[in-house]
Amino acid sequence: MSRLPSPGRLVALDSLRGVAALIVLVHHVSMTAPAVSAAYESSAGVEFLSVGWWTTLSPLKLLFAGPEFVLVFFVLSGFVLVRSPLAAPAYDWMAYYPRRVIRLVVPVVISVGLAAAWIYFFPRTGDPGGGAWLARQDNPSLGLGNLLREASIITETSRPDVNPPLWSLAWEMWFSLLLPVGVVLAAATRRWTGLWAALFLAVSAYGYVTGIEPLMYLPAFALGALLAANFESLQAGAASLAARRWGTAAWIGLTALGPLLLIAHWLARPLLTGPWSDLTLALRVPGAVLVVAAVALWPPLHRPLTAPPLVWLGTVSFTLYLVHFPIVVTFGNLFGPELWWLGALVSVPLSLVLAELMTRWVEQPSLKLAAAAGRAFAHPFHAARLQADNGRADN
Repeated sequence: MSRLPSPGRLVALDSLRGVAALIVLVHHVSMTAPAVSAAYESSAGVEFLSVGWWTTLSPLKLLFAGPEFVLVFFVLSGFVLVRSPLAAPAYDWMAYYPRRVIRLVVPVVISVGLAAAWIYFFPRTGDPGGGAWLARQDNPSLGLGNLLREASIITETSRPDVNPPLWSLAWEMWFSLLLPVGVVLAAATRRWTGLWAALFLAVSAYGYVTGIEPLMYLPAFALGALLAANFESLQAGAASLAARRWGTAAWIGLTALGPLLLIAHWLARPLLTGPWSDLTLALRVPGAVLVVAAVALWPPLHRPLTAPPLVWLGTVSFTLYLVHFPIVVTFGNLFGPELWWLGALVSVPLSLVLAELMTRWVEQPSLKLAAAAGRAFAHPFHAARLQADNGRADN
């Protein structure tokens, strides 16, 4: 089945979402290696040029920056979700809510069921030799209450243990529910855009220093919304910058700065402690914004990101994020610490295959169900206009 992008959709951003999902997968696979897991826990004693050094303290950390690229997801969601309401003269919120909730919840519920099945049929060994990360995945609760809490997303008060990546879906759902507020804030940023951006970054930095999670994560969505609200003016500014004699060099620098900020905490980790280290963690937020902005605004990045493999990766990014974790942990346990790389050779392609199947059999049907629910709950004015538009299209 061919999957064509909808009109006006930025395919390069879809591909970026796919790259982010793949990096999250690679990060989790790398954590099944005891040396990498130990280096992730602490940089003390990590030898220069060792496996742990390359994967946590060198620029190659970018390829293993799973938590950092979750922030890219957040910025992308803020950008994408806010664009339609801002562009519509009268947005149908009655249709939006059932459409959005069904779109998120159905794949999440199926992913929790699949994760529980993996854990049931492949019990986790809890081998202490497998490293601290695999040890933390031992003994997840398969009780009905725990499964329902994880599947409901926003009622989860602690990090999930059956399918841990669902922690980020809680923030996706909260922003989705608060989208009207996000749209109002986004519209407000059309004046004093730089001050709004600085405010959101300051709130995020305060969240990282104090450990207040809503302040850590929600500003990333707000900054994505800021990009959406100011997209046309930013495009004009980007084109003006590119037209200057040194414009290409400036864009190369901005494009490189985003990934650098994403991993700045790790590059500085051996040198800083306490609040200063927390502040370097906060740099991942402007880093994520710059990554998304560069892809959205600089056309030379569009061609490589619209290569067919990356476009396909973008189409399965949501399901890949949802299904990969139990597979990685299962094969990490089965092959053990000495043969973790064999587990990686199995879990990566298996995760990609399962993501494709889940996209076809779960996500796409859920999108159709969400669209039907949106039509069923549509405000009469919007429903009549949609029917009239469809009638004109049929003539």
